[in-house]
Amino acid sequence: MKHVTFILSVLFLFTTSCNEFKAIPPNDIGMILTPTGYEKKIYTPGMVDIGDENVSGFGNKLVLIQRSGIEIKEQFLDREGNEDKEDHRCLTANGAPMTLDLRLLLALPDYEKPKGQAELQRVFMLGNPEPVQDEPRILRVSASSVYQDQAQMQVRGRMRQICTQYSDFDAAFKSFADPSEDGFVRQVEREVTKILQEKNVPLNLVNAFVSNMKPDKTVVDALSAKQAADKRVEAIKTLTDFLNGDPSGSRWRVYNMQALQEIVTTANTNGHNTIIISNFGGAGSGGDASPAIIPIPVHSPPAKAVPEKAEEK
Repeated sequence: MKHVTFILSVLFLFTTSCNEFKAIPPNDIGMILTPTGYEKKIYTPGMVDIGDENVSGFGNKLVLIQRSGIEIKEQFLDREGNEDKEDHRCLTANGAPMTLDLRLLLALPDYEKPKGQAELQRVFMLGNPEPVQDEPRILRVSASSVYQDQAQMQVRGRMRQICTQYSDFDAAFKSFADPSEDGFVRQVEREVTKILQEKNVPLNLVNAFVSNMKPDKTVVDALSAKQAADKRVEAIKTLTDFLNGDPSGSRWRVYNMQALQEIVTTANTNGHNTIIISNFGGAGSGGDASPAIIPIPVHSPPAKAVPEKAEEK
């Protein structure tokens, strides 16, 4: 009887010591990694028994992955915007560089279907599990790392090919705003989807979006200078039309006096003495066109005191 009791006690200790439950958070799914590889079953949020470790410290581990959408941001920036100080901008057909951001939203396969389960298991296989802090028997796989290892280089290369299809930045920017199938964004979505399929990456593209598309700074400066010059020409024409619209010449006289006053004010501020001789009547005034001296107040700096010389004895 004592022998039977001892055996039952050993069996009880064995069965109770081989259970270790781990939680799968609501936004995750998991698989169990055994010493010989992954189990085929996919575990949804809840508690899962991963078993106990043996005397050598070997045992199953729970591997988690986030099941919501995965956001990827690819940036094509100049040297100042990149950590490696390399120029990663795209080039249009005329060789002009432009910066842009590409945002991708990727999703895991539909693991509720047999095909999706097989693809999801491949995600776990391609991923590089990292330990979770304070949880030595729980690992985590990042779906973004699967994209980076398997498709990132090809996606960035294909983006540059798309940019070279446009003659210049204006053509690319016009296509960027085109929502049709021929638009810039739709081309990007098709190419990214094709790359994921060609590389057999078990991730699905939900959508792609291009933003922050800008030409090279020198192009921006040139456009700004041209716009400023155009506005200046427009302002001059508006002013001269206004002045010439007064047959009496009063507008010209007032404008002349204002312009002269600004010149004098600037000169006085800089400590210069200024005398201006002007045609007071003004062009097109129809009045007296004889020169006149404009009284300008001059503020001279105070004279410095000169010390007296000592009388010679």
